Amino acid sequence: MKMLQQMTALLLLTGLCVGQPPASDGDATVKKSKAHVVKKSEKKAAPTVSAEDIKQLKELIQAQQAQIDQLRQTVAQRDQQTQQAQQTANDAQKTATAAREKAAATEIVVADTNAKVENVQADVSDLKTTATNAAVTAQEDQKRLGLVETLSSRFRFSGDVRARYENFFQEGTQDRERFRFRLRFGVDGKLSEDFIGGFALASGSQSDPTTTNQTLSDSGNSPDFMRKTINIDRAYVTWKPSAFRGFSATAGKFAYTWVRTSNTFDPDLNPEGFSETLSHKFANPTLKELNLTATQLVLATVDSGKLNTPNTDSWAFGVQVGSKLQLGQRWTMTPTYQILNFIRPDIAVFGSNGAGYSSTLVGTNGTAIGTNYGFAPNGMSNCVNTSKAYGSKIGTGFCSQYQYSDLIVNNVIKTGIARLPFNLIAEWEKNLRANSTLTKDRKKHDTMYYFEASLGQLKNKGDIQFGYAYTHSEQDAVIASYAESDQFKPTNVEQNRIFFNWKVRNNTTLGYTEWIGRYLNTNLAGVTKNPYLKRGQLDLVFSF
Repeated sequence: MKMLQQMTALLLLTGLCVGQPPASDGDATVKKSKAHVVKKSEKKAAPTVSAEDIKQLKELIQAQQAQIDQLRQTVAQRDQQTQQAQQTANDAQKTATAAREKAAATEIVVADTNAKVENVQADVSDLKTTATNAAVTAQEDQKRLGLVETLSSRFRFSGDVRARYENFFQEGTQDRERFRFRLRFGVDGKLSEDFIGGFALASGSQSDPTTTNQTLSDSGNSPDFMRKTINIDRAYVTWKPSAFRGFSATAGKFAYTWVRTSNTFDPDLNPEGFSETLSHKFANPTLKELNLTATQLVLATVDSGKLNTPNTDSWAFGVQVGSKLQLGQRWTMTPTYQILNFIRPDIAVFGSNGAGYSSTLVGTNGTAIGTNYGFAPNGMSNCVNTSKAYGSKIGTGFCSQYQYSDLIVNNVIKTGIARLPFNLIAEWEKNLRANSTLTKDRKKHDTMYYFEASLGQLKNKGDIQFGYAYTHSEQDAVIASYAESDQFKPTNVEQNRIFFNWKVRNNTTLGYTEWIGRYLNTNLAGVTKNPYLKRGQLDLVFSF
């Protein structure tokens, strides 16, 4: 500050010296007066000011002026910096204010976020708990699924539901129609390494094993919407030793293990007893397979204490040999031959003492054919002896005994169209134990022959099959109780069958069958008129 005062004084002096104008005539008096003053001053103090001093003073003034300019610049810069600092401070104040506002908002958001986080944490905890429970449940479900997969891989489920419309037309009798259904369900599975077992349930009457049909509101069995019965249709165990391939043994109530047609055993009947099969395949261009099947069928077991005979059980023992032959590229033949001998069939059919059943038997056309004729779902068409001896008692029995000698030849011929193979079945059967002494004409009626021709197959969706079959069965050729129940009569029958089937879907089949039959020998039947009975069956079958 002191330097600034000195510089100001020098500037004033400099201004006086430099700014002094030159002398003029008008100023003489003034000069004199000033000179007089100077002289007086010089008398007091007369300092000497040289040009060098003035020069130094000017230089000093110039330096000081430069310093002043620099100071001004410095001050201006400082003012600018101050303004900038003030602006920065203002901005900082605004920013701080905004930051405080944001901080307040952020605190609110943070609080909300913390609350949400807490909720999320709670949800996560719940989810973890749920996930843990779900994992445990999934493990349990996986175990159950594994068990189900194991069971499904070991067991096979099958069955079907059939809806049928049926009508009957015959000259001299009242026309008839009815609606029926069939329900079947079965399970077959591997019980262990060497054992297979299964069972099946089916609709139908317990007193008629040759059919699984149930008539809707049948007046004789279940009218007025009564519940229908479900029965055990099969229950069996089969042993297939892994150490002896090609051999199997079956016990129980089982499906047929041998080749047969419906002329000897109805398709709905499942035999009971035992069966053993031995088969072997060959790598031969002609002989493809050989098999041997033995059967021991239990027809009836009776407490022998009720009779005076030591043994009153009824059995059937048989053996069948068969093969598979490839005769060229198109023709496959499967011939089989069976001997089946029935032991005491009278007891199985007519009861332990030949008393039979008390109800009146009715034929397919509704005509009563007699009473006490034993088990005969479609009428007893065999020759019957009403003076049959049962120990010390007399009852009803067969005129003949029965031993089937049955030859069946099944042929499949490729036509060049994969879906239309030609199928031809021929059967010739003879009862080797038929008796002529008690028949009405004293002749043996012991022969049955049958053939069936069809075109097509029923394997895939859209497949069709149609054909014709003819049966010639004499009176005592087979036991009437077990033969086909849909034809006009089990035996003593001339039967025609026309059929057509269409596989609408893989599990759905639509079919129609027309049965046209009549008596083969009217003399044995005791009738004079012999019109054909026409029986139509329209079927819709759903399989699973």
